[in-house]
Amino acid sequence: MKTLICIDGHPNALEATRLAAKFACTTNSEATFLFVRRYRNDTRGYNIRRKATEVFANWTEELPEMRYLHEAEEVFKKARGYQENEEEIGESRRVLVHVANGVFEEGKVQLRSDSRAHLKIREGVPHKEILREAEEGRYELVILGASRVARCRWYEIEHIPLSVAQKASCPVMVIEKEFDEGQPVLVCVGKKDPPESTLHLIRLLATSMKSEIEVLSVLRTADPAFRFSEKVSAMIDEWSESSLKVTRKVITGDPVNAIIEMAPGYGVIVCASSEKRKKNRLGKVTKKVLCRQFNLLVSR
Repeated sequence: MKTLICIDGHPNALEATRLAAKFACTTNSEATFLFVRRYRNDTRGYNIRRKATEVFANWTEELPEMRYLHEAEEVFKKARGYQENEEEIGESRRVLVHVANGVFEEGKVQLRSDSRAHLKIREGVPHKEILREAEEGRYELVILGASRVARCRWYEIEHIPLSVAQKASCPVMVIEKEFDEGQPVLVCVGKKDPPESTLHLIRLLATSMKSEIEVLSVLRTADPAFRFSEKVSAMIDEWSESSLKVTRKVITGDPVNAIIEMAPGYGVIVCASSEKRKKNRLGKVTKKVLCRQFNLLVSR
């Protein structure tokens, strides 16, 4: 699985990194760490796209953002059980090395063959660059930490997780708090069935975190004849046969209030991107959960 982890220096981003490492252990997946350098007037003279062809002698001096990326890389390695004596043998490539102010020399670098983690910097508006990277790299999952810790009013602030979750073409996971091993996963099922890509992710997530799965449907009015769809029922049966513990739950009430009230007891909540298939819009339930201190997986 190809995963994009967005790094911004906030502790929640490192929680997202630890979770990505769990996926890597289970699926031997490829992970890319992205830091978006916000484009401002004082950075106009710094062309990061041109600099991408160079190798800097001093990363911390030239690009302070590399400190966050290296920190995330170390967390990733530790979480997936990387050993210090592991060797990374790669190919030799000729490069242009920036050795001083305006001075360049030709040299060779040994590129890592271990494709499990890559570090990348883009420059521009954060949510737009994340979306561009996700599209260009054809990632199967975007994970990012949420720096908001309280209720927010969408029209008053820039909310990067909201913007990414609304427009990304792949599932997006927003991490608000630590996801401990063994915490259950709550899968919210609405009028439309979860897509196959999300069902695959849920299974990987539950296996990696040794979590139980609870499939929930919230009805506004009681319906004794309610049954889960054939696809959801088949999914539950398949997961149960693979040693995952899966339970069904049907309750009556307002979906937003019911899910938010239940959410603190779960490691992650899975919600649909939109209940009414509106382009670039999140459903009311998903949007409300995203604004709280809960981990959320937005299905695609």
